[in-house]
Amino acid sequence: MKAAAIIVAAGAGKRFGTKIPKQFVLLSGKPLYLWSVLAFKKLSEVKQVIVVAPRDRLKALLPPSKKYGFELACGGKERSDSVKSGLLKLLPEIDIVAIHDGARPMIRKDTIRKSLSEADKFGAAVVSVQAVDTVKYSGKNGFVARTIPRTSVWLAQTPQVFKRTVISRAYAGRLPFNVTDDAQAAELKGFKVRIVPGEYSNIKITGKHDLETAKTLIQRTKRK
Repeated sequence: MKAAAIIVAAGAGKRFGTKIPKQFVLLSGKPLYLWSVLAFKKLSEVKQVIVVAPRDRLKALLPPSKKYGFELACGGKERSDSVKSGLLKLLPEIDIVAIHDGARPMIRKDTIRKSLSEADKFGAAVVSVQAVDTVKYSGKNGFVARTIPRTSVWLAQTPQVFKRTVISRAYAGRLPFNVTDDAQAAELKGFKVRIVPGEYSNIKITGKHDLETAKTLIQRTKRK
C-alpha cells in the first residue's frame, strides 16, 4: 500500500471569530492543520501529505512545508473543489487516498491505520462514531415525523479513505449537488462505503470552546 493524505485546510472558518482561518490558529504551540500533518507522517504507509490551503496562505506555508515535508495545493470555492485540487497533486504510485479535515487535530494513529486498511479492502471507508442521543426526524411543519433508531445512525468524521480509482471516479464529472463530504460523492457514484468506528475525541474545531476541549485532551494524553 502506498497512501497519500490530503489535509483540507482551505475553509474561511468565519464562525470561529478570528482574523485568520481557524485551521491556522495555534493549539498548544502548533497550528491546527499541522497536528493532522504530523499524525499522518507517523505512518510508514503514508508516502505523501498534501495540504490544501487558501491561495493567500500558500506563500506563508512554504517554510513549514519544507520543514515538515508536505506539499501544497490551492483551495477552491467549495470543499469538493479543494479536494479535487489535492487529487491533482498525487504522485503516480499512490493507490490509497485519505482525506482529512485540517480542523480535526485529535485524530489517532491507530484510527488512521484502520481506515487505510479498510479502504484497501473495500474500496472506500469513512471514520464515524455512533449517535449517542436519540435522533428525531422532523417534517416541514416543525413537528417530529418519526424517531430514527440511533443504533443505525453514525456521525461521519474524517479521515475518509478511498482507493485512488474510487475517489477519482467519485469526483469525475459534475455532481448533482454540492456534497458535504467525500463519502457522499462516492455513494452517489454507486460505491459502497465501509464504516470504521472512530473516537468521540476526534472533534472538529468549529468554535473557541472546541479549542479549549482539544487543549484538555492533549493534556490528558501527555499525562498518560
